[in-house]
Amino acid sequence: MGLLANIKGMGDYKKYLKTLILAIALAFLTLYIAFGLMFFAIEGNTVPGWFILLTFAISFIIFTVFYESKVKSKSKSGKKDKERLKSLIKGLFFGICATFAFVAVIGGVRLTVDQGFELIGGLGSFISALAICMIVSMVFLSLLRPS
Repeated sequence: MGLLANIKGMGDYKKYLKTLILAIALAFLTLYIAFGLMFFAIEGNTVPGWFILLTFAISFIIFTVFYESKVKSKSKSGKKDKERLKSLIKGLFFGICATFAFVAVIGGVRLTVDQGFELIGGLGSFISALAICMIVSMVFLSLLRPS
């Protein structure tokens, strides 16, 4: 019986570890997006336009194909044109969001590499900001979890 309890406890451990890793990854993503916005406010847009356009094109294609594959599996033939237009609009929206996030993360990484932690107040301020982002990401994960 003790072995069965240990295995069940191990499953809970994996769930906690997965949630912790996801919260930390989202916190770093959020933090570097914020640093990217700071970088663009200080330096201006130093990312080439062709790179932004290429990033948008790739993310637009990925999200559009993702939503079109969902449409193919559940729609009837009469509503396909309307559903394809919806998948294009969703792909456009999420492509813009992904491009913004990716370019901002690149700016955040450039800010920390170029200026270090002096701009944001040192390592203590960085860890405090990361902790706040971890709390916010856990709140978002809890709200987005299906009930």
